[in-house]
Amino acid sequence: MRLDKKQIKKEVGVLHIDATKLDEYWSLVEFMLREGLKHDGEPMGIEDLKEGIKEGAFQLFTMFGSDDGIRYKVFGVFVTRIMILPNYKQCEVILLKGEKRELWQDEAADTIEDLAISEGCKKIAVHARPGWQQFLKGKQWQVKRYLYTKELK
Repeated sequence: MRLDKKQIKKEVGVLHIDATKLDEYWSLVEFMLREGLKHDGEPMGIEDLKEGIKEGAFQLFTMFGSDDGIRYKVFGVFVTRIMILPNYKQCEVILLKGEKRELWQDEAADTIEDLAISEGCKKIAVHARPGWQQFLKGKQWQVKRYLYTKELK
């Protein structure tokens, strides 16, 4: 007797967390936001980030769904800000933390681009690990410069 394999629908979507709903979703995303801040050298505290999202200075997105068709969870988060520069507006990804990137990377890149267009931005700037270079290159993104840092005591 041959058993047919059941097809499992694996789906992870990118969701914008509206500032007015932040408290409802905070417990789902806080741990990854903390990890992202820590990885970036803690440029701000978690409460500063939360307040910035609530005030609209930052925009919060989460990658949520299932990789097995049974359990649902957060696979990642990213935070953007719209910078108004003297000559143009720029959408910046200031924090990105996640796992199983292949499940959500295309939708995340499209979501960032859609946000930038809707906000009238001329450019998008992403601070990311070198591992993102190959993927973003396939989306016509270019490396314009590298970010070198040195901790000062």
